[in-house]
Amino acid sequence: MLFSALVDADRLDTESHGTLSKTELRARHAAEPLEMTRLFERVQAEMDAKAALDASNPQSINALRRQMYASALSHSADEPGFFRLTMPTGGGKTLTSLAFALQHAHQHRLRRVIYAVPFTTIIDQTAKDFRRVLEQPGEFKVLEHHSNLEVKEKKVGEENQTTASDLATENWDAPVIVTTTVRLFQETLFGTRTSQLRRLHNMTGSVIVLDEVQSLPAHLLEPTLDALQFLVKYAQCSIVLCTATQPALNEELGFPP
Repeated sequence: MLFSALVDADRLDTESHGTLSKTELRARHAAEPLEMTRLFERVQAEMDAKAALDASNPQSINALRRQMYASALSHSADEPGFFRLTMPTGGGKTLTSLAFALQHAHQHRLRRVIYAVPFTTIIDQTAKDFRRVLEQPGEFKVLEHHSNLEVKEKKVGEENQTTASDLATENWDAPVIVTTTVRLFQETLFGTRTSQLRRLHNMTGSVIVLDEVQSLPAHLLEPTLDALQFLVKYAQCSIVLCTATQPALNEELGFPP
């Protein structure tokens, strides 16, 4: 973790000396005070708008979704640590987990939300939904970082084409990050290259949502859980285990009751 902070500080210092335009771009999109609060309010506005469209039918599936949403948010003030969010398919798990993460971050002064998805087939839609709800024109709030994204080749001298998203992928300095579990664990928590480790220290003070958590690889479960417990105990993180079918992560695996 310390090495990650050192590497990132060194790269940013070098960048400010040699490429001032990138430093200025980072500053323009830096997180604002009360960032998590503002983003939560946008999710809440989305949920309120959906509720208004269906207010006349208290027995609808949307009414049940709102009940589950409210139940999840009622625990946002709970002490940071491990959380289970168990919702049936179609229950609105994606926005509910995002709202809980943002509200929990606000309650405990955490600085970002990292949303990890195991399947690249659904990550594009997840990021698209988040941007629709959280971003306003000209804003950069959601970093989408996974192997499905095409890396655009830039010619030498076209530095002005660098975007805030390009820069944020280097060190995960963004309010909301949507990534894959492979990139989260294999390429960041257990990464071995400085370009990978550079992201690690920015995971501190985060709410990390593991979507479809039952898909964590069983043969790597022990080091995976060790890493998660490290983040909770030493890096001021909360972990949300999000799925319709919770895995049996219990005291025998070193988890708290």
